[in-house]
Amino acid sequence: MSVIKWELEGESGYFAGLAFSCGELEQLRHMITNHWLETIKSVAGDDVAAEFASIGMNRYHEKAHLLDHANIWPKIGRLLDPNSVLTIRSMSLFRKLEDEFGPFQLSDEENIGRELIHWRLVRPKVASDVGPLHADAWFWELGHGTTPPGYQRVKVWTAIFCDEAESGFVFVPGSHKSVYAYDAVSKNGMIKPQIRIDDLRVNVVPFEAKPAEAIVFHDRLLHGGVVGSKTTRVSMEFTMFVKNDKYYSM
Repeated sequence: MSVIKWELEGESGYFAGLAFSCGELEQLRHMITNHWLETIKSVAGDDVAAEFASIGMNRYHEKAHLLDHANIWPKIGRLLDPNSVLTIRSMSLFRKLEDEFGPFQLSDEENIGRELIHWRLVRPKVASDVGPLHADAWFWELGHGTTPPGYQRVKVWTAIFCDEAESGFVFVPGSHKSVYAYDAVSKNGMIKPQIRIDDLRVNVVPFEAKPAEAIVFHDRLLHGGVVGSKTTRVSMEFTMFVKNDKYYSM
């Protein structure tokens, strides 16, 4: 089993040695920023969008009061368009993932009919912008998407805009080897998992990363977010469907 798969199935449950190039990071920022501005323009008009364009995405929090934040940014509203997905698919990080896992699919848990990559906004000091500790496998168990037979899920998360060495992503190394109880609760019109243990009872550690750096992890690894500190954080994530014979091969 090669390096990434060894780490995912080994004691840690994650691998943190991949990154997009500097040029690719600028492309990612451009695509995500354009999507962000086009969405603002569609709901608030050209003048408001121009105000946000003048400060940049990492200062979004300074003018977020001009928008109905909770309703403008559901997950389905943060999905990158098909052309952007194809562009990202051609980048170096994907080539490295294909070297490791062979050809793979991206998930479509929103049932749109195409591969999905989405981004997330986290404003400073807004707890509701971050996700609580969870394992992605729980969402699938609750019916958020269908995994094709014969495939293993693998998650990838990347910092796009963040404060120095504060990616905002935290996780519990080795937690993919344990079973944690959770409840299915209704939140924002969706059924979501809620862990039954207190965060303080597990060893939560930060992913200390700069923009463009990615973490690849097992979908039973406990992870979540922390409240933002200084600027608006932006991240990007996707789920891979890897064939079992590629994932478990040596």
